[in-house]
Amino acid sequence: MNIVFFAARSIHRHYFSRLARQLNEQEPSASVHAQVIWHKKLWLNPLWLTHLPDRATQTTELPRIVDDHLREKQNSRKGRRRSAAYWRSFRVIKRAEAHLLFAIYQQALAGSNATHLVLWNGLKFRQRIVMAAARSLGIRVLVMENGLLPGMTTLDRRGVNFLNSVPRDPAFFIARSGKSSLPSVSAGERPEDLPAHYIFIPFQVNTDSQVVLFSPWLNDMFALTDALLNAEKALGERMPCVVLKTHPACDQDYGELAQQLSTQSQKIQLRLTGDTQAMIAHADAVATINSTVGIEAIIANINTLVLGQAFYNLPGLTLSAQNQTELEQQLPRIAQFSPNPTVRQGFLHYLQHDYQIPGRWQEADDEHIQAACAHLLREVNPLG
Repeated sequence: MNIVFFAARSIHRHYFSRLARQLNEQEPSASVHAQVIWHKKLWLNPLWLTHLPDRATQTTELPRIVDDHLREKQNSRKGRRRSAAYWRSFRVIKRAEAHLLFAIYQQALAGSNATHLVLWNGLKFRQRIVMAAARSLGIRVLVMENGLLPGMTTLDRRGVNFLNSVPRDPAFFIARSGKSSLPSVSAGERPEDLPAHYIFIPFQVNTDSQVVLFSPWLNDMFALTDALLNAEKALGERMPCVVLKTHPACDQDYGELAQQLSTQSQKIQLRLTGDTQAMIAHADAVATINSTVGIEAIIANINTLVLGQAFYNLPGLTLSAQNQTELEQQLPRIAQFSPNPTVRQGFLHYLQHDYQIPGRWQEADDEHIQAACAHLLREVNPLG
């Protein structure tokens, strides 16, 4: 078994090197061999030129990867100001780059005799291409990411976020026993100017893969706000108060939108600053496209409405609104929704005790490295 870790960032290269070293030391019989490949040097081997595919053999995944990458860039603050001609040229250049990277990665993986590929996130341009190259060679792919739960790390044989392998059948979680022991969101001091009752909705980064890939009907936070304004017009007095909060990592300027809401809406307000945790903790309910705030709300036993594609959007655990009509149906009833406590406990117990790796990868000690390697070996050899 040859496990290859693909590193596209120095911090992941360092972490993967520790995992590879641990695997090689604990499996001295050579039944497992692990190595790290660093993306910046792979092109130096000219053999990749022999892997340049002709039009008849190119993977069908590349055009879709390029189009998704284009949408990500168009969603950025700078991208919104670019012309149509710019984006036509951008697509041509990125398609050429995708084909070159595919050939480079295919050669590197073929030369490594990899049976399994491990990489970070798997939803970005470069990572999706190396995954396509791996699949073309019959190599199994595993993906790592930040933890879904506090103090934990993710490793999944299918993907991350909506693509992950967490079961989607509530019956699976009902059949489980045991309770999770997760710390809830710290309430903190209640901001005095919050409405007495409200639904909290966090903005997400417009260029994040969660929005670009897994939000079919809300393309960005402006579309989310328009949907809420339309709901307010349709519901009138039945519309609950909604508190929106910008994401600190998003470079979009929402000052004008906040001003617009203050004059056009009686029920919706947008906050550019403030304590997100306090806004979650004091809310009657939380609505989100697919943010990890949804997980925080479930841990805190706060009613949750999902507006996009999220792995935690399960019957009995959350409510769902996947179009405007459903949004207008669910907003008035989310505060009175009663999640199934058995589904909730089984779901959280599974995440904590089966699905996640204990410890944050950013602060990995020897115990975490050993746990991550054990988890990885179970994933690559589930019957072993």
